[in-house]
Amino acid sequence: MSKYMRADAKVGDDSMLYDCYAVSNHYGSMGFGHYTAYSKNSLTDKWYDFDDSRVNQVEASEVCTNAAYNLFFRKRDWHENNKKNGIDFDTMAIKPDMDLVNLK
Repeated sequence: MSKYMRADAKVGDDSMLYDCYAVSNHYGSMGFGHYTAYSKNSLTDKWYDFDDSRVNQVEASEVCTNAAYNLFFRKRDWHENNKKNGIDFDTMAIKPDMDLVNLK
């Protein structure tokens, strides 16, 4: 990808690194099929498989499949740059009411 980088970018420059954080998958044909998704929890660094009402933790090696339809990338220094600019998504996040989550 280096031929598509800025002319002033240096090889090994960490500001040009991107990490995959989600993948949507499609199984079936053009007219019919089923979608699933993989997403990485940025706090735990673990991958999860989302399939309708089921969510399961998976190994990173399971994320790369022939069913991958869309790949989602984020600059590696994205969080740090936002915090430098006064944007902290962790404090802005809507968190579930733990009383509701822990109902038995």
